Amino acid sequence: MAVCIYIYQDNKPDNAVLGRICGGIYDSPDVYSDRAGEVSSYLRMKQKLSEEGGIIITSSIYNLGRSNVNILKELEWMLKHRITLAITDYPITTQIDSMTNRIALKTLIDVFRKLTDKPLPSDLPVRHSHAGRKKIPFPDNWEVLYPQWQAKKITAVEFMQKAGVRKGTFYHLVKEYQKKQGESRRRNDSGK
Repeated sequence: MAVCIYIYQDNKPDNAVLGRICGGIYDSPDVYSDRAGEVSSYLRMKQKLSEEGGIIITSSIYNLGRSNVNILKELEWMLKHRITLAITDYPITTQIDSMTNRIALKTLIDVFRKLTDKPLPSDLPVRHSHAGRKKIPFPDNWEVLYPQWQAKKITAVEFMQKAGVRKGTFYHLVKEYQKKQGESRRRNDSGK
């Protein structure tokens, strides 16, 4: 039987609880760890457990998914595959005897079935497939500087200095501005 510790975003299970669960019985648990937005280690762990059975130890139920629906699916998968789930945030689940743990797992499933319509707490980081940098606003003097640059009255370097932006940001903003101008022209042309 495999014993797996799952860590998401450095959210590690409490060492005292790990010692109580693993101490003396399971000498070398497998550790799987994912960073924000990743689940590759989690999927490898599930593959191993679906073949061998075993125990998953994690610190938070929210390590299992980013939505109540996803968490519910994972809990149901664990119940179906007879996986023991120990969540250090929920001490009752750390009772590894099969009867207590199965009751706790079924209770969690019932709770998450009722929560599937409610959003996650707002303080939890959410996995985004579209994660990236925040959108950079146009500098206040953009509307004045852009026509001067287009008319070649100022250089791109002067534009960047006066606008207070770096080269990459400047060209990104130029591209975005030109795209907006094109869309505006198309709307005006179609309205005539």
